[in-house]
Amino acid sequence: MKVLFLTSYYPPFLENFFKQHDCSTLSFDQTLNKLLEQFFADTGSLFHYTGKAGNETFLIIANCEPLQKKWANENNVTYTDNWFLEIPYAQIKAFKPDVFYLEYVTEFFGEFASSVSPFCKKIVSWISSPLDANAKLNNIDLVLSSTPDFVESFRKQGIAAEYMHPAFDPRILKKVNNPQEKTISFSFVGGWSDVHINRKAALNELAKRTPIKLWGYNYKKNYSKLELSYYKDLLKSENAAVLKAYNGEAWGLEMYDIIQRSLITFNIHEALLKGHVGNMRMFEASGMGTMLLNDEGTNLSSLFEPGVEIETYKTIDEAVEKVKYYIANPTKAIEIGKKAQQKTVNEYNYENYVKILFSHLKRLF
Repeated sequence: MKVLFLTSYYPPFLENFFKQHDCSTLSFDQTLNKLLEQFFADTGSLFHYTGKAGNETFLIIANCEPLQKKWANENNVTYTDNWFLEIPYAQIKAFKPDVFYLEYVTEFFGEFASSVSPFCKKIVSWISSPLDANAKLNNIDLVLSSTPDFVESFRKQGIAAEYMHPAFDPRILKKVNNPQEKTISFSFVGGWSDVHINRKAALNELAKRTPIKLWGYNYKKNYSKLELSYYKDLLKSENAAVLKAYNGEAWGLEMYDIIQRSLITFNIHEALLKGHVGNMRMFEASGMGTMLLNDEGTNLSSLFEPGVEIETYKTIDEAVEKVKYYIANPTKAIEIGKKAQQKTVNEYNYENYVKILFSHLKRLF
């Protein structure tokens, strides 16, 4: 089967990557491979293991301007200032996939998906974030999601949808020399934004009451001097404890290294999951062999055994007590992390994930 994946990468990550790596003389394929060696996000892993399973694959990182323009130049494709849409259109037209696998990049839904549909037998999308009102799904043949409520909602709209939880890429373990000494007692790696209501409340409390160290994006805001918040921030930060615990952004292999060096890492889900758990962080942390302190969920025991492969909490007070307990008893935390790693590497790996994915895809034909 021919499968084309389209995704986008976090712009600061791309900017930092090209500052650190001179790709000016490299081809499209060489530059793409160098990017994928960073293990940013999960689409690269899905691309790799789909190809390993015997399929013909192509990957578009739509907002990676240097990479996209390399492909265009190598294939004599002209483009204008609207290269962001023009080059992917040309790539899809040239590849003619059986399946166009569209990550949740809203600009490519609706009109764009309609324009490339003559070149694709089926269009499949992964959606696990709140749906933008402008993201039209009329050309999508199947939606995959790790949010069960989304699956039910799509089905009620007459859109075919299937639940799939994320996976872990065991190749990462060799890239970061796993395992390493646990030099970070308690960590959290993830963003800080308006959609993270539960997360922000929890991290504010944990930063005051535990030795948590934080990495991620949006923790520090650049206020205009015309805004009142600018002057408030000069006097006293609204999230002083959080900012004191903050250590900057971390992506790809650096993120995985931080997780693996953590004795305990924290996780919390938002209300949109309606009591279900199963975000990417659960599989990143367990795959790295780190004990995950996770909010309880109705389906958690179907993924990991509480108290054996994962530790849970119902309230932040309980989370604080468990952090203190496992810091005082590190061998117990390490043992839980090792058992979680065994489960994830053996069961929740991308080879198994691709088998499940293709069981859904084959039903479309």
